[in-house]
Amino acid sequence: MIRSLIINEFIKVLNKKRTYIGFILLFILVPLIILAIGDGAEYLESQIYGQLRDSFMIVGTLTNGYLSTYLIIGILITQMPFLSTIVASEIFSREYSDGTFRMYLTRPISRSKVLLSKLIIVSIYTILLMFFFVFYTLIISYLFLGSGDLAVFHKGLLFLSEDDIIWRFFLAYIVSTTVMLTTSFLCLMLSTMSKNSVTPIIITISVVFIGSIISFIPLQMFENINPYLFTGYLDLFLSSFHDPVPWNTIFISFGVCTFWSLFFLIIAFIIFNRKEILS
Repeated sequence: MIRSLIINEFIKVLNKKRTYIGFILLFILVPLIILAIGDGAEYLESQIYGQLRDSFMIVGTLTNGYLSTYLIIGILITQMPFLSTIVASEIFSREYSDGTFRMYLTRPISRSKVLLSKLIIVSIYTILLMFFFVFYTLIISYLFLGSGDLAVFHKGLLFLSEDDIIWRFFLAYIVSTTVMLTTSFLCLMLSTMSKNSVTPIIITISVVFIGSIISFIPLQMFENINPYLFTGYLDLFLSSFHDPVPWNTIFISFGVCTFWSLFFLIIAFIIFNRKEILS
């Protein structure tokens, strides 16, 4: 039965135009940013090297596909909560407003299985979108700008050799996807409460925005709260390119995101199972 529900949800998601918005935007936007990075390579390198050019002879260029991917992920990661919640925002609310849940009530299907099937679809969508984001960017950047060492800022200017980079992008993908899944589960929970598919995504983005403010404002109270908020790890993917990698912080982020994900899903199960569906 659960398999049929998952297939049914999968077909419904595929038939919605909104499902493809994130993929289409990334497909168009990423190459444009890469071209801009390639065109502004000289200025970009002057910002990276700073005054080092006055003291050292610099040979070659740092503007390559790896640097381009690193920069693009850093630029667009704050926009991904909006794109990753497109499906989650309407997966319940649209069916409330369309009245299609009445069909479920005429069949011997538990609400928990209905919610589980929707949860699986939301998870798959988020994972696929983040995979497309990171590795589509990496592939296109490589094709346009080639490969080479990666220069990042960590306790000064850190150079990562070409054979020490790819696994770090996989780690960055895992770290960032964990946070996006938690964000999607928050939106799914809100979707179980609303008949308007816009409301869940607005509230979700507002939560992420407030969490980001808490992360960046250097106040003692905020610094004490931030480690316990999943929004505080939105840019943690950057640590994948530190040397050494702060594994302890990454594992803590997994624990925090898991806690909030379970919290949101438990609330969603309670609300959906108790909700009266009259229309």
